[in-house]
Amino acid sequence: MSRIADSREILVTSDSVGEHWSAAVWDPRTGSALSTYKHAGALAHRTLQLLSDSYIIGADSAKPRIHIWPLNNPNPVSNLRLATPGKVNALTCTPNGAYMVAAISEKLFLWQVCNGRLLGHLSHHYQSVNCLSFSTDGSIFASGAEDGLVFVWSLFRVINEEQPAPLHAFSHHSLPVKDLQFGHCGARGRLCSVSLDRTCNVYEPCSGTLLLTLVFDVPLTAVCLNTRESDLFVGCTDGDIYRFNLHEPPRGIEHHVQVQRDGDDGGVVLRRHKSKILSMSTSIDGRYLVSGCGNGEIHIWDIASRQVLRSIDHKGSITAAFFAKYYENFRVTDLQPRLTVAGLQRISDDTDGKQSFVEVINRDHSLTDVLSYESYAGDDSEGSGDNASRKLLEMREEMERLKKINAAIYQYSVKQILGKDDQ
Repeated sequence: MSRIADSREILVTSDSVGEHWSAAVWDPRTGSALSTYKHAGALAHRTLQLLSDSYIIGADSAKPRIHIWPLNNPNPVSNLRLATPGKVNALTCTPNGAYMVAAISEKLFLWQVCNGRLLGHLSHHYQSVNCLSFSTDGSIFASGAEDGLVFVWSLFRVINEEQPAPLHAFSHHSLPVKDLQFGHCGARGRLCSVSLDRTCNVYEPCSGTLLLTLVFDVPLTAVCLNTRESDLFVGCTDGDIYRFNLHEPPRGIEHHVQVQRDGDDGGVVLRRHKSKILSMSTSIDGRYLVSGCGNGEIHIWDIASRQVLRSIDHKGSITAAFFAKYYENFRVTDLQPRLTVAGLQRISDDTDGKQSFVEVINRDHSLTDVLSYESYAGDDSEGSGDNASRKLLEMREEMERLKKINAAIYQYSVKQILGKDDQ
């Protein structure tokens, strides 16, 4: 029997009904449920997220609030209410769980998770935002909306500037943007977006360059990249999934994809779904793809053979389906969170002059070491300029000493080799 995904990976899903549970964790090798998260109803599309290795969160599909569960408990966190200014359309978090961005209508709200402080309020889109995505290093995030616009934002700018402008604004789509995703190489990776205008755009978010436009025959609704950013997967309204090799790109920026049908050599289409694709994700090793569609089907594919290895049926249309690491907190009896979560502010307090305190939780260092600047930077009593000059001089002396040692080793080695040859 085929081994599906890695034992350190699990599959996280949710649907639009939420009849028996709001979200569930599955073993992708067997299709059996490992845990479920209940008592919250159905979750909105593209809002289910892991908050670092400690919590799972998702926005209510009908009410202005975000639900949160410990990874090891089916019940929501007690005495914690994450109320939002309106119903959330899309949600994303930094990989370390420190910050959370929610789309409410055409506006974006940025919160600091540990104290619930509202740090940013962005209003650059003209219509409702459909999708959000953070880069894997957490430095930038992107938003795509019904107005066809894609914005790339700097997290640093949003936090520190009063009226931050996006790093880049892309207006290449003519119809609503339905999904977007960053690659796995941080801010230097790729950003892919898909739209109902039947195009998939690949950008370089660092420079804001449009690298490639793929034109298909049907409207597009989902996109994902594998870990190496070599394979691009695009989901369509007719249920088909297209695979495109980014290591062999076309010569021009715009390329009309000619799909090879079943039975042809080198086919690049995966067919099994009967309705539009709503969510996709690839495993860490890049061998498997999970896809969810509008009729509640989830398929786990072997990418090389284009065969469905396992299917998991849901009661309603899929609102989230993605591979994730199987953290220890999924299995422990007592949760050991790496972060603190507080209730969310609905109005920013930047104008009242108050200072917020951030609670730091670190299991690897003592509090004294974390808060002691001298333990990291050393004594700076001589002044910053003199200290830097002294350290530079010490480094040069060390380099000269190492050069002499290497020269002595080389001389000794040569004498030993020549001496053996003479014998």
